[in-house]
Amino acid sequence: MSRFNIVVILLVAVLLGALFSVFTQNSESVVFARAFAEPGIEFKVSGTLDREHPVQYDPEKAVAETRFHMRDKNGQVQEVLLKESKPTGLEQSESIDLYGKVENGRFIATDMLMKCPSKYNEDSHSLAEATPEAN
Repeated sequence: MSRFNIVVILLVAVLLGALFSVFTQNSESVVFARAFAEPGIEFKVSGTLDREHPVQYDPEKAVAETRFHMRDKNGQVQEVLLKESKPTGLEQSESIDLYGKVENGRFIATDMLMKCPSKYNEDSHSLAEATPEAN
């Protein structure tokens, strides 16, 4: 292969990488105030499940709709409509990343990532309990 071909292949790879990064989801996490200030633009909003409000999911009405309230990093609580079935472990999640946008005055999420508590958390398990005592 000539040097020209190698340079062209590398250039194409760099351009494809740049295009991919431009068209992927926004990784900057914002608060609800920013998302509501710019409706129609997709954002990532990070926060925690607000356990004072119940999670609403009725698969007989809409199998791909879950409603819950989330508290963002600034403490603002908003109702969220997740366009997916209720994720397993939602109530036990430690943090939530929502990908979505504001439409008609409410936040509609199309994707969600959760951080669930570790089964190796010191509060729930300890090494002392796991190892038998030597006599």
